[in-house]
Amino acid sequence: MGIPLLSVLKHISPASYEEFIDALYTDLDALIGSLEADAKDFAEAGEDVLNRELVRLLNARYYCASHDNDEGGHVDIHVKAPLKGFSWLGEAKLDNGPAYILSGLNQLVTRYARGTPGNNAGGLLVYFQKDRCSDRFQEWRTELEQDHKDSFEDLEVADCSRRPGLAFESKFVLNRIGSLAPKYQVRHIAVSLFRAAVDDNTYEKQPKRAKRSRKKGS
Repeated sequence: MGIPLLSVLKHISPASYEEFIDALYTDLDALIGSLEADAKDFAEAGEDVLNRELVRLLNARYYCASHDNDEGGHVDIHVKAPLKGFSWLGEAKLDNGPAYILSGLNQLVTRYARGTPGNNAGGLLVYFQKDRCSDRFQEWRTELEQDHKDSFEDLEVADCSRRPGLAFESKFVLNRIGSLAPKYQVRHIAVSLFRAAVDDNTYEKQPKRAKRSRKKGS
């Protein structure tokens, strides 16, 4: 079954930037779910492989998406509605600890993000290939709120109802634009790609129990 025409129009010529972002996040969450369902294929994949797969899936849904597009630097995921001049930028990192994830956020907001009308939202995707994804993701949120509050002017952090425990929202003053413009919005998204290794010999067949013979007269 094809994608409804109205949905396609929201991708290529949305009525507003808010409509564009809302439709994108709905589809992005669904596509991330597809990656997670095929975790066995991506449990050891690198960032570029994962980013290209998401871009491929987005294009299959009639988005204008690209990987490594030059946007003041080579941004991981670039989605745009060219007829309206809208864009969304995504930076993605493997979970190599909060400091490494922070480097991705810094790349997004210092190199790529414009913060102008129609270009005021982005995302930070974190690929988790280990277990307890939500716990590890919370460590990143806690570090951002407690240890880096001064690094992002007037930082606000809030839960994300679309993906509880696996996403949160942040917004802050983008330095290149200043405090008189709306804050730049970043959606942080955890992608769970852990697949437990199963040893085929773990569950050996249990020997059959010998039947007890009944004693005569009992």
